[in-house]
Amino acid sequence: MTRLVRYAEPLPASGGIDARSARRTLGTYSMDFWELFLRETLQNSWDAATGDRPVHFCIDGWRLTAAQLQNLRLLLPGADLDAPELRVLTVTDSGTRGLGGPTRADRVGEDDPRDFVDLVRNVGRHPDKGFAGGTYGYGKAVLFEASSIGTVVMFTRVRTTTGVQCRLIGMALTDPYRAERRQYTGRHWWGVPDNAVGVEPVTGPTAERMARALGLTRLPEDSTGTSIMVIAPRTEQERLSEVIAVMADTATRYAWANVVAQGDHGPGLRLQFTSDGTRIDLPDPGTDARLRYFVEAHRYCRAVFQGAAEDHPWPWTVHEIVGSRPEQRLGVLAWRTYRAGASGNHARPPAEIALLRRPGLVVEYRTVAADPFGHAITGVFIADPELDEDFARAEPPTHDKWQPRLAQRQRYARNPVSQALQRIDRIFKERRAGNATAPTTEAVTGVSRLANVLGALLDTQAGGTDSRIPVGPANPVPHPPSNPSGTPAPPAGTPTPGTGGNGQQQGPPDQGRRPRSARGLTLNFHPRARPAVLADGSRAVEFDIDLTGNPGAPLTLTAQPLVAVADGAPEPADETTPVDVLHWRDRDSGILRPGPRLTLTAETSEHWTVTLTQPADAAVTVRVSQEEVGPR
Repeated sequence: MTRLVRYAEPLPASGGIDARSARRTLGTYSMDFWELFLRETLQNSWDAATGDRPVHFCIDGWRLTAAQLQNLRLLLPGADLDAPELRVLTVTDSGTRGLGGPTRADRVGEDDPRDFVDLVRNVGRHPDKGFAGGTYGYGKAVLFEASSIGTVVMFTRVRTTTGVQCRLIGMALTDPYRAERRQYTGRHWWGVPDNAVGVEPVTGPTAERMARALGLTRLPEDSTGTSIMVIAPRTEQERLSEVIAVMADTATRYAWANVVAQGDHGPGLRLQFTSDGTRIDLPDPGTDARLRYFVEAHRYCRAVFQGAAEDHPWPWTVHEIVGSRPEQRLGVLAWRTYRAGASGNHARPPAEIALLRRPGLVVEYRTVAADPFGHAITGVFIADPELDEDFARAEPPTHDKWQPRLAQRQRYARNPVSQALQRIDRIFKERRAGNATAPTTEAVTGVSRLANVLGALLDTQAGGTDSRIPVGPANPVPHPPSNPSGTPAPPAGTPTPGTGGNGQQQGPPDQGRRPRSARGLTLNFHPRARPAVLADGSRAVEFDIDLTGNPGAPLTLTAQPLVAVADGAPEPADETTPVDVLHWRDRDSGILRPGPRLTLTAETSEHWTVTLTQPADAAVTVRVSQEEVGPR
């Protein structure tokens, strides 16, 4: 077997990044390491798909035979391979383009791929890669973190202008060190000696023979692709099979959208996991109790993008999530509820939305507000392909979450990622709070009528009506509970005249209560803001509102905070720039009414001030809307 040489990279005189820093480029992550390993390697393989055949992704773990171990020692002289029984973990993809392009980082072709140098030579992501999910950027650090000795062997088969070429090279990352009064980065390569770059990969039939001598036989001879061997994976030898089982389960939960057939096309991804030659069985996502509703939701979302939306029977709901400034589709959300027992026993029914974008791999399962009736919620949100770069930009190097701040291009500019997440959350929060609107059907009317009757029977709780129920002899409006005197009791938490929100006297009860003689009500809003400082030292802003005329029936005013965005047009405050309405203040009496809502009657004062919190980095204003208070 051909014996290779090791090249240790000296620190250039101009400085550079060392291996320790390269291994830390992943940053922090919130999942099990081996789950992260699976996600990163699978993402890279999927990004390298040729498109003319399914991607075949395999992970194998085994103990090297004596012959394989001897060949590995010849291949990697100086590596820490003294263990008599050495295990390895290999990641192989076929139906992919392999690690193509130049083998030197300083060589640039106009249309050449840069997969080889991005994985083997460079640290970080090349700008030409854009924002694809993997692309051998920072995430490649998982390969070296997975090895207890930081060492891997890479074998690839690529198609070049002169035909198919095989390449094999070894690489290790260690701590930086000094030797013979020279500083070294801790990056090492094994290959064929080269004066310019230290070593180049072994190529041609020699690389093929060496790979097979190590046990790298998963890559079919008629296919391009890549096989990476992680030496001495960082787990106890007897537990490697458990690690592979964890990764098999992660792949099923993470890649199901590409594993199932897409319309008339077969699956785009095939998975295989083995431990010491024993294959691990993977479930069919379309029938698996955990995944089948996600698969169905994904189909409904894709139908919307394809312009041929399928009928989605109850209890499915499909939304096109639309943003503002500019008004555009952010993505499509499909979801449903079901009895939790249908997918196993849970202490608390799950409420999860799988977030995906163009690569088709789940970014994360986002928890949303729980179902008010105790059912489970399952759904899928697919980001609009036109906004793929924005959503990709929001992902950290681990690609396991959408972080809107990473996608913020301009201060105060509307952020499509933030808008999408907020709108998704709002759908389920409003549903949880009972504000969601459902189709008017006989079944929904019956459920709402029952909820109304039960609501009227609750102690200290005023009965209410539901806009979905027609009022008539069959659906009488429940009467609210009464005080001992027989007068209707105000709903819990509603300030009464002359009191603040807690019922304590705030000012003279009769001051400012002048009846109005004119019919109708006019709101005079004074847009000039007044800064204020609260008792706790925090900043606030005040706006004056004067009323003229008689409201006739009782009215409720609702203050909605607005913030200025990049184009100067005010938009509702959201999680990125939170603003709270603290209270309404009667300027005649000093009475405070906490919260954004103010109920008006003929006796209500004409002069009010609404107070809002003032963020440190945003301009704030307010929109006031009025709504007639119906019978209770």
